[in-house]
Amino acid sequence: MKNFIPLLLLATGLLLTNLSKAQLGFSRNDNLTILSVNGDTLKNPWSGGFNSVQFSEIDLNLDGIKDLFVFDRTGNRISTFINAGQANQITYTHDPSYIQNFPKGLHDWVLLRDYNCDGKMDIFTSSSGGIGAYKNNSTSQLSFVLDTNQVHSDVHPDSTNASYTNLFISTANLPAFDDIDNDGDIDILTLSITGGRIEYHKNLSMERNGDCSQLDFQLANKCWGFVKETPSNNSVDFNDTCFTNIGNPEKMEATNKHVGGSSFLTLDIDGNNNKDLLLGGNAYSNLLLLINDDVSPNLNSSSITTQDTAFPANNLSTTPINIEHFVAGFYTDVNNDGIKDLICSTNNPSFTENTNNVWLYENNNLTNNPDFNLTTESFLQEGMIEIGQGNHPAFFDYNADGLLDIIVGNYGLYDPTVLEYYVSSLWVYENKGTANAPYYQLVDSNYANVSSLNLDALNNRKTLGLHPTFGDLDGDGDDDMILGDHIGYLHYFENTAGVGNVPNFVLNQAQYNNIDIGGSSTPQLIDLNRDSKIDLVIGTQNGFFTYYENTGTINTPAFTLITTTLGNVNTKRYTDFQGSSSPFIYDDNGTYKMLSGSANGYIYKFENIEGNLTGTFSIDSTYLGIWEGVESNISLADINNDTYLDMLVGNLSGGLAFYQGYDATNINIINNKLNEISVYPNPTSDQIHIDLGNNDLENSSLVISNLLGEVVMSKPLKSNSIIVNLETYSKGIYLLKFNNSKGSKIAKIIKE
Repeated sequence: MKNFIPLLLLATGLLLTNLSKAQLGFSRNDNLTILSVNGDTLKNPWSGGFNSVQFSEIDLNLDGIKDLFVFDRTGNRISTFINAGQANQITYTHDPSYIQNFPKGLHDWVLLRDYNCDGKMDIFTSSSGGIGAYKNNSTSQLSFVLDTNQVHSDVHPDSTNASYTNLFISTANLPAFDDIDNDGDIDILTLSITGGRIEYHKNLSMERNGDCSQLDFQLANKCWGFVKETPSNNSVDFNDTCFTNIGNPEKMEATNKHVGGSSFLTLDIDGNNNKDLLLGGNAYSNLLLLINDDVSPNLNSSSITTQDTAFPANNLSTTPINIEHFVAGFYTDVNNDGIKDLICSTNNPSFTENTNNVWLYENNNLTNNPDFNLTTESFLQEGMIEIGQGNHPAFFDYNADGLLDIIVGNYGLYDPTVLEYYVSSLWVYENKGTANAPYYQLVDSNYANVSSLNLDALNNRKTLGLHPTFGDLDGDGDDDMILGDHIGYLHYFENTAGVGNVPNFVLNQAQYNNIDIGGSSTPQLIDLNRDSKIDLVIGTQNGFFTYYENTGTINTPAFTLITTTLGNVNTKRYTDFQGSSSPFIYDDNGTYKMLSGSANGYIYKFENIEGNLTGTFSIDSTYLGIWEGVESNISLADINNDTYLDMLVGNLSGGLAFYQGYDATNINIINNKLNEISVYPNPTSDQIHIDLGNNDLENSSLVISNLLGEVVMSKPLKSNSIIVNLETYSKGIYLLKFNNSKGSKIAKIIKE
């Protein structure tokens, strides 16, 4: 799926274009081919990586097939995948166009459940120390409306007067939303506010209203299952009656708890019609299975007397869950066989496994009474660019074949055996295509053997957060390499190969010239003052830009600090903990401009740079609304020889997004690639008919955007004739873009 975003023409300092009046369009393109190290084509290469992810099913495109919604605690990032629905097959395709349909500001945890029984998945999410709820009110396209910012529960049911208060859930905890008593409405199991015990909040919507339309909760048991978490490991103590419990509990002075939180998932593991519980803990790598012995007619006598610390090894499967750490489970039909499967992942955004951390157990029996079998430890990850935590891309011809390759530095792969807990390296995606039709293959995950070097020279240890930039530092005609790191240092690697040869980088100096910017060093080598000598511009953790002028010579640089606040601008909002600027300066027909990534994830654009290095730059702090995840980093280059720059956007989850550039002002150039399309009536006040004629629908999509570049509708296509309702759109001019595997076609729409 491609999202149309008009963008001004960009050009690097090394590649200028002649289109002075052109307007670059950026199309988010998931179709650029990436191969694995083994030569397999990645299914969803540009889906952005996974760190600590939560899974829910939902019909995104309203075709009656349950698709996949993924929420990453790392940066509160949403990913959406369309399910082709092929029986007994996993058929998900990344499609980010549906992200815009979800409410803004979702954070910490998001679980989708149909809580009003209308057949559409609603949203439960963390909100104000409790639970927020959004109702799915989709008709012609996916949409949600806020139901409540704070779900309440009657916490004193023994009193003659109800006492409704915020149903508190820590942001670290992941509650269970399920029909615990099998009466048709959604109940809640969560960790008590003091920890250690499981609270059961019963939904009384069916009892009081005869339907499940309400969120009407009452505390039914302060220690559901009558167990208490053991603080030393992921297990429980039995027969905990919690004498401060409510009267006649449907089965608190708690001090023992999973430090940092717990995750809950309910399911019927043994087919006896009640809900058992899978429990994860912040410090542990397993899921604890707790068997519920409740056989009462109304399921109001929960009692857990059996636990399994090696689940699901003792439940027909031979492979227990073992993911570092804080495992959470999610139950959804992944392979379109009508039976729910189990997905397990980490629920902690840092110091946890960040590559093979999404385990899929396919269910070979029944949803109630499953037989789980591990099929992959990298569900969906195996089909994407995924380099752990952090992604700092750069374009560079690493094999001297005249084609631009992709070099990516990361913060690191999680490794609990090393002092730093992460191992950082450089990854190479080689351009295996041509100058006009590139495609890339992973060929090296430790380029220049960087991971073995103790670049933190002061402490004689390895460093993290590698950010590469390339340029000819010594004036010998070949490009050298500078690496920034998370501590704030730079490291100089000299290219000893010579002009025209395959680069050979040799560490010349760790902690180069003792330059130390204090944290998160993201350098760019560029002749900023246009004196034909390469300078250094460095992004910093506080969001400012540091400028070192080369006061030496072309062959022997000497970098002199000019300012730590270049342009008097930064990328830190007042609500942000840090700024994490990462500059990319380019020459737009003789005028320098700068884009930068940021800690908050938005792309910043800075102008008024040329001849104003001691002045104040202009700033656009949410450039075109592009957001691919927090700790964004960008790189630009023309990779297909069409004179338009393309863009890579990296994020903290370890993945990349690709945006293809084109001239948005010259619609005829784009349109002559495909057969004609018809859009009528135009102008219109309500709806338009779109006739795609004989155009191929393979990998096709339709995107409508306003003149600000904001996408207002995006959908895949299955028919050559469709109708789009514009009644809710504001009056004005819109651009309709049709994409398929052969190209794009754009038409102008006028809404009266």
